[in-house]
Amino acid sequence: MASGLFVDPTILLRIAPAISSTCSLWFGWDQYEFLQLFLKPDIQGHSNKMLPSYFNTFFNRGAPRVVGLLLTTILTSAANLRYAPDRLLHERGSYIWYSAGIAFALGHQIYIPLILPPIKAITGDAKEKNVNELRNWLYVHNWRTLTVDLAGWVCCIVAAVKTLSP
Repeated sequence: MASGLFVDPTILLRIAPAISSTCSLWFGWDQYEFLQLFLKPDIQGHSNKMLPSYFNTFFNRGAPRVVGLLLTTILTSAANLRYAPDRLLHERGSYIWYSAGIAFALGHQIYIPLILPPIKAITGDAKEKNVNELRNWLYVHNWRTLTVDLAGWVCCIVAAVKTLSP
């Protein structure tokens, strides 16, 4: 290793966007897995009552994680673009992939106008409509996860592989 350390920090920088985007994608999938349980027909009455409290706790804890992961992806991708030696990323064909990773991480925010109304409705207690609002939120959430989050993950993985391949 060039640095003589246990882990080469430049390698960590090259793979950091792949790691953070993996965590972001995983977190998105977990949100779907756990929240879709509230849609089960046999518990919807209970779900309508529980969702406001659950969503307030869920978003107060989850939003900082999502923002942190997205910022990590954006900042470490940008650091790779800025601090990679000379034309390394251009020669390896990874410059465009790190750039696209940034674009897709930022693209996560495009969905905010679509997800805020269901979130506000549920946290404000839409009573018997809470389950339907959750269904609306999950629909948009899944599209976001399967478009910008998945695409960003692919870009960050490709960028790291291309950069670190001989």
